[in-house]
Amino acid sequence: MVKKPKVSIKELLGFAIRAEIDSKQVYSNLALKYVNPLLKEKFEWLAYEEEKHRSLLVKMYEACFPKEELSLPEGPIKEIFPEVEIKPSSTLVDLLYQAMEAERKAEDFYSRLGKKFKNPHRKILKYLSQIEHSHYLMLKGEYSLAQEYEDYGEKEIDKVVT
Repeated sequence: MVKKPKVSIKELLGFAIRAEIDSKQVYSNLALKYVNPLLKEKFEWLAYEEEKHRSLLVKMYEACFPKEELSLPEGPIKEIFPEVEIKPSSTLVDLLYQAMEAERKAEDFYSRLGKKFKNPHRKILKYLSQIEHSHYLMLKGEYSLAQEYEDYGEKEIDKVVT
């Protein structure tokens, strides 16, 4: 059996901040990709939310490690936060499913990470976990619509349902 190396809390916060940066970029890209204004607005809102999470985590990092410079991994940490891969062949249904999975993993990550902290940081991480769950639920609703309406992302909403 191979033992995984222990990851420090400082590194875990860095992973979380990197994941929020990457998630913001994914949602911003998805907002640009689709025509449906309701879907576009939801992706823009998710990008905004991820930026707020990044900012909150940076403040938390600075409070926990005031004398240490923030160091982030260069790319996504796929083992902790699955990456949403936007390919030319990706369908909206596929992208929403990937985003749902990423939100579920983030919810679980923040829930587990919160157990390593005391308040007020524990409360912040619990809050983030709950917010990631709400993102999952919103994406799940969009996923259902995209499954039902083939061109859900490609048209103005009044042309999708008529």
